[in-house]
Amino acid sequence: MRALALHGFGSSPEKINWLIGPLKSLNLEVIAPTYRDFEDGLNKVRELLGGTNEKYIIAGHSMGGTIALLTASTMDRIACAISVSGPTDRLAQIRWLLSGEPGSIRRRTYEELMKIDNRQVTEEFLMKTSPINYLRPNLPPMLLIHGTNDELVSIKQVEDYYERAKSLGNVIEFVRVEGMPHTPRGKDIRVIAKAIEDFVRKYCLNA
Repeated sequence: MRALALHGFGSSPEKINWLIGPLKSLNLEVIAPTYRDFEDGLNKVRELLGGTNEKYIIAGHSMGGTIALLTASTMDRIACAISVSGPTDRLAQIRWLLSGEPGSIRRRTYEELMKIDNRQVTEEFLMKTSPINYLRPNLPPMLLIHGTNDELVSIKQVEDYYERAKSLGNVIEFVRVEGMPHTPRGKDIRVIAKAIEDFVRKYCLNA
């Protein structure tokens, strides 16, 4: 079984070694593509999955986490999905970033997103690519990991996703990491590694 590891907006595979490492420790072959933006990332994933019948574990950080959840809801051959700090409602996420104070990291991130292809930040595209709009029964097992001090993605939208997915009878776990900001550091990385390893062993390897 292989794994896909997806980086966030403005990031790169080299910056998510903390995500790739736990997957490799389980003797999985990990593919970590580079991409420019949400649409490019989604297309890369579809291209990688389109030419194989093999099952994949898909994991991502931030925007990559959103792509992981969306892929698990809309494509076959996903054994399970892992999202770390990933938005689950992209329209709510844009509005959350816009509501940040001028000069804040939230507002600066919004301004960076607005510099990319304008079509990607339309209400229609954001709704079409929001994992929360694709929830249904019988999705692959999902793991959500989110910090209580995430300054870029409100934990509330992730809690809403978890509750809705669970109410539909899906296998889903939610790990809240106390004090963790948007990007994990130090002890956060150890907590994440253990959560991923336990989840994958329990739900994914024999899928």
